[in-house]
Amino acid sequence: MEIGVLGELQVIDYLEKKLKLENYLPMKDRGIDFISIRKDKFYKVQVKTSKFQKNSYFWFDTVLDKMIFSNNTVYIFNCFVNERRTFMGKNRNFLIIPSRTIKSWIDKKKLHITKKKKSSNEKTDVIRWFIYPDFKNKKWIYKGNSKVEEKLIDLTNFWNNQSFFKI
Repeated sequence: MEIGVLGELQVIDYLEKKLKLENYLPMKDRGIDFISIRKDKFYKVQVKTSKFQKNSYFWFDTVLDKMIFSNNTVYIFNCFVNERRTFMGKNRNFLIIPSRTIKSWIDKKKLHITKKKKSSNEKTDVIRWFIYPDFKNKKWIYKGNSKVEEKLIDLTNFWNNQSFFKI
């Protein structure tokens, strides 16, 4: 099973057991991996999963023209840890970021956007997410890889933050 599917299953398990949400998979994945529902509220969820890279960071790509920005859409970056291990003191390390927050970062040019080859003659805009755990201070930091300037965003407040689902 590929890492992306494992990451989605971890998130679904978490949402069902911890937050008591029901989850439904769409027939086609078009920027949303699944829908989560509780009572009369529903949430569109996109999961991105990465293993720890080079003993330093987690790396995710999001394709800008596939991203959905709405009040009920959330991106969950799963910093993947095997079932029997902990990382930064936790079994699950999800950065749960509302899509509107990501959109505001894009508008303020806080995120590094690069061109990635889509096909032989097409390119698409991609947000490269290099997320570094700060073990000493128990923080999560986004670092853009812009050659012009280092872009930093403290993501610690989004670490396993369930508040989005209590709207």
